[in-house]
Parts: sequence; structure tokens; C-alpha cells
Amino acid sequence: MDRQLESKCLRLVENYRTLGEGNKLEFTEMLLACAGIYLAAGKEPDMDRVRECKKLLKSKAGLFSNFRGSDELLVRCKMALAPDPERYFESVEEAYQRIKSFFSGEQTVLAAMILAEQGGSEALAEKTKQIYKGMKDAHPWLTSENDLPFAALMAVSGRDASSVCAEAEEIYAILGDRLKAEKDTRQMLSHILAIRSGRAEDKCEKLCALADGLKAAGRSLGRGSRLAILGILADSGLPTDTLVGQICEADDFLKQHKPFHGLLGVGRDCRRMFAVQMVQASLSGEDSLGASAMLTASVELAILTMILMMIIVSSTASSSSASH
Repeated sequence: MDRQLESKCLRLVENYRTLGEGNKLEFTEMLLACAGIYLAAGKEPDMDRVRECKKLLKSKAGLFSNFRGSDELLVRCKMALAPDPERYFESVEEAYQRIKSFFSGEQTVLAAMILAEQGGSEALAEKTKQIYKGMKDAHPWLTSENDLPFAALMAVSGRDASSVCAEAEEIYAILGDRLKAEKDTRQMLSHILAIRSGRAEDKCEKLCALADGLKAAGRSLGRGSRLAILGILADSGLPTDTLVGQICEADDFLKQHKPFHGLLGVGRDCRRMFAVQMVQASLSGEDSLGASAMLTASVELAILTMILMMIIVSSTASSSSASH
């Protein structure tokens, strides 16, 4: 196994353990997402700072605030990583107020965090709403608040709204003919691939080859939202066989550690999502923590966290329904 890849996997597991000790009632998937955030930042969780941010957040947001929902730990960790946690929260709240609607929830908070970390200007907020409206017009039955963070990622990509939306539609059409996936997953992938570099046709071809390669290797990510994580590798210059091999190695390595095995661990599809993230993290190298690399890592973590949030919210809703 590649030394760089093994190092990333070990760091993710160690970050998870540290965060888990101080947040024993937290969703496993959210602990993993936050462990990935610290991995991308090249830092270890400082639990004293995270606890201080919990107090600060409580003073800033009421119990029923969307900032205190399923992604509260994410908000606290992002605050803890910021030089000025209070100012970071205020910038996210400002962005949230600019894009919120009557039905806003945790996904709007994620979108606000993406915008805040790129300045959170009124212009970016308006561009986000414009792109989201384009999504809604094109796919009224598929588009929901879950797509708002992707609209924010597209807004901060540096491309004009019409161009990035047009490419997303092109990609959606191509994937409709080639990828066996749920419609909402294809839409999610169209948003992810639209902000990656390269030609739409090439990115779709690489994505489909990765999905087929993993299925052939017995490591399929299924047809649902978890499959969308492959989008972060669609513009990789490495051969498909090499990437599939590395994902399999990371999957095997993670399976040896909690919470990636056992009755209380996450499922294999979720584990493979993190295997994909570890491969991408290993490609960036140990010392690439400059502005460009950190932006790339933020995009990848935002995508991963959005997918995990959808899983968490869905699981919570199913449990609540079953208890009535």
C-alpha cells in the first residue's frame, strides 16, 4: 500500500477517535466527516477549542436554530479551525440570511459555510440563488434544498452562472445514457462534474469507468447518493485501473479499524466513500496546504459532508417514522 495513502487513512482514524471521545452521542457519519475536515486542514482536533466553540455557538444560536441541527458538530469544528471562531460564525450567519428561504434547514447552513469561506458577498449569494433557480427550472421534481450547497459550490467556482449550468445539463444528459444510477444521483454528479476541470465528455467517461471498475472489483458504491463521491476523481490524470486499485487498498485498510467494521460501524458503501476521499487526499501530497489545495479540499469535504448529511437526515426521519 502506498505510504501516503496509508498515512491519510491512519490520520482519519485517529482524528475520528479523538472527536468521538468528546462527542459520544454524535452520528458516526458526522464524526467521520469532521475527522476528514481536520485531515484536509493538516491539523489534529483540539477538543478544548471545540468545547469552547460549543459554548460560543449556544450563546449565538438558539436550541431550535438550524445551526444547532444534525450538523452542529460540523459548525463547531469549522469554528474551532478558524483564527477567530466568533467572526467565522458571524460570516456564516450573514451568508445564511442572504440565501435562506421558508424551508431552509441544515443544507442551507452548509451552503452558507461554502459562501462564507469565499467571502460570502451579496453577489455570491445572488449567483447561488440564480444557479439554484436554474436547477429548479430544469428539474423541478428532482431539485430540493439538498442541491443548494452544490449551487453554492458552482457559484464560487469562478465561472459564470449560465456556463456552469449549461455544462451541468450536458453532463446530466450524458450520464443518463451511460450510468446506472438514480436520477437524483445523476443530478448530483452533474453538479460535481461541472465544477471539475476538463471536458464534460472526458469527465463522464472517467466517472463511468471508475464505477464499472469498482463494480468489477466487488467494491460497488451502489446507485444512490454515495456513488456521487466518485465525482471528485473524475478529472484525475491517473489511469482508471490505478485509481480503482488504490480505492480497494484503502477500503481494505479502513475495514481493519473502527468505525469501519463491526455491528455498530458504518456500512460498506459509506466506508468506500471514505476510501475514495483518502485516495484523493493522498494525491494532493503532504505539503500542499496552500490556498489552491485547501480550496480543493474544502470542495471535496463539502461534497462528502452533503452526501453524509442526506444519509443522516434520511435515517433520522425513518427512525422517527418507525417509532410512531
